[in-house]
Formats: sequence, C-alpha cells, structure tokens
Amino acid sequence: MKDTTTLRLFSTSLCLLSFIAFAATDSVRAEGTVETSHTSSMTIQSETAESEPKNTPERLSEKEQALEAGYTVQQFDQIMSIPQLETASMSPMSRATGQQNAVVSNAKAQIGKPYAWGASGPNAFDCGGLVKYVYKQAVNVDLPMGTINQEKYGEEASLKSLEPGDLLFYGSRGATYHVGLYIGNNQMIHSPQPGQMVTAVDINYFYPTFARRILKSSGTNPKVYPSTEGQAANERFIFRMYNKNAGHHHYTQLTSEAINLINVGWNYEGVGWVSPATGASVYRMYNPNNGRHHYTPHVFEKNDLVKAGWKYEGVSWLSGGTVPVYRLYNPHAAPKEDSHHYTPLSSERDSLVKAGWRSEGTAWYAARILN
Repeated sequence: MKDTTTLRLFSTSLCLLSFIAFAATDSVRAEGTVETSHTSSMTIQSETAESEPKNTPERLSEKEQALEAGYTVQQFDQIMSIPQLETASMSPMSRATGQQNAVVSNAKAQIGKPYAWGASGPNAFDCGGLVKYVYKQAVNVDLPMGTINQEKYGEEASLKSLEPGDLLFYGSRGATYHVGLYIGNNQMIHSPQPGQMVTAVDINYFYPTFARRILKSSGTNPKVYPSTEGQAANERFIFRMYNKNAGHHHYTQLTSEAINLINVGWNYEGVGWVSPATGASVYRMYNPNNGRHHYTPHVFEKNDLVKAGWKYEGVSWLSGGTVPVYRLYNPHAAPKEDSHHYTPLSSERDSLVKAGWRSEGTAWYAARILN
C-alpha cells in the first residue's frame, strides 16, 4: 500500500512537471511568435517605405514639369491645346541653297525625337529647344531658350513671303507659347507637345501669328549687289549665285558676271569665300547637255571631263591659304540639277551629308571667309 501511494505521488509529480514544462514551452513559443510577428511587421513597413514613389521629375504632373521648365500656366494650357496634325510628306532635298538649307537639313534630322519640357537636344526637345539646337548645329548661331526670348532675334518676316529657316511664332508678341521652323512649301518642323515627336506639318492647319527671319534672305536684296569693297589687293572675292528654277549654283570672281546673272533671275547669296591673288589654278568646266558647272584643281580631272564632252572655260580662281573649301556630291540630283556643291562651312557640309550628300573631301583652299 505504501509503495502504491508512493508510486501515485511520483506519477502525479511527473505530470505536474510535464505540465509546467509544456506551459513554459508554449510561453516561449508564444513570445517567439509575437517577436516574429513584430519583426515581420517591421520588415513590411521597411519594404513599403522603400517602395514609396520618390518625387522624381518622371512622376511629376505635366503641369509641374512645365512650370519647373519656366513656362507659365497660360503657356502650358496653350501648348496642351496645340492640334495634333497629320504628318506632311516632304520631298527629298536635292539641291543646296546655303545656310537656309543647312538649317532645314538639320531640322529634318531631328524628326521622330520626343518632346520634353525645357529640353534642347540632342535626344529630346521642347519647341524652343529644337530651334536653338538646329541653329547652333547647322549655322553656329546661338539663340536663347524660350519662345519669348527667341522672338526678339532676327528681323520681321511677312507670313506671305516666308523663306526656309524662318521662325514661326504662335501667340501674342511678348507672350508667345510655341515656335516652329519653316522649311518651305507651307510646311514647318516643330516639337509640338508631350507625347508627340518632332514632326513636319502643313501650317495651313495651324497658322502662325507672326514670323522672324534669322538668316539673310535667299533672294537678292536690291540694295545689296556683288561688290569688291573690302577686298585686299592680294585677294579675290568669289561670289556665290543660285538659280532656284534650275537648282544650279554658280561661283565667279567677276562682278560683271554676277550682276548679269542677277538681271536674268539668279539670286546673289554673298561672298562664298576669298581666294588669293596667287596660287594653284582651279579650272572651270561646263556641261552643255545639262547646264552644270564643275570646278577642280586637278589637271587630270579637267582632261577627263573634256574627253567626256565637257567644255573647258579657263581658270576660275586660285587655290591657296589655310581655309578648306569642301566638295560634296549628290547622288540623287535630278538630271539638270547640280550634282556637286562647294562650301567652306563645315556646318553646311555636315548638314548636306545628313541629307544624303557625299563628302568628297577638300576641293581647294581659300585665304579666308567673310563674317
């Protein structure tokens, strides 16, 4: 009996010990669970905090981006109201007309690039940024950002007689909101608004308020005729002429020849470069079949052209100095348009190359160019 009682007490003690151990274990587990839950909560909060969107320009509203770029609320509303027009089909440029075509060529090269508030290239533009970039790249003209600033440059141009390169403004003077580049044929290239790309459009469906001309007119100013005023005794001005009907350029050091061409409808584009009074000969060739002129300092090329039916017209001017005059070839020229072009301007050369012309290197050297 005593042994049985002792055994029962021992068993009861074991049960109590087991219960206490079990309770302690559950308590530890419970505390561990609470700690784990708390840790998980902190982790989630941390991850949530890290994933919160930051106040980056990409997440700002269009209006906030516009205001940050310096636009007014009124300008923003007007820009967002610009009509989305059908892209105009442009004929490929096959002729060169100096700085104007350099600007047009560079503007065409930007087509397809996106709009961005306050951007001035090379990968994105707003309207004024496109104008600023194109003029700097094409003709090394520095324009400020902003349409209101840009409308102060150049001279007034009539909307009835626009020329390639003219700036087309929209809005009241002093409060303009948009600008485009006129490229001829009632078309302009512009960077319209967010979500759209640089494109060419017909201005008849989005007519400008006024225009400014940065470049000299491609036509002949009756007050400006070829002149040797400012020419030194040891140099010769080479006059650059252009026939817009035939697509021909002509270069001559003879004032009388230049004036005669003006009298029959050619445009005077100024002094192309200044050649020295002494140096190596540059020969002038003429093709009676298509009316083209060609200029070369190479005797072998002159002789080959004569064999092919060209006429040799003598020495046109002399080569010498340190200023390279570049020679370009247009493989897409129409049968009676010039296939070669000559310029001392690297900006014009580069713009023509972008438009499909081929650079053939340096044709000859000039003494200097006029500013």
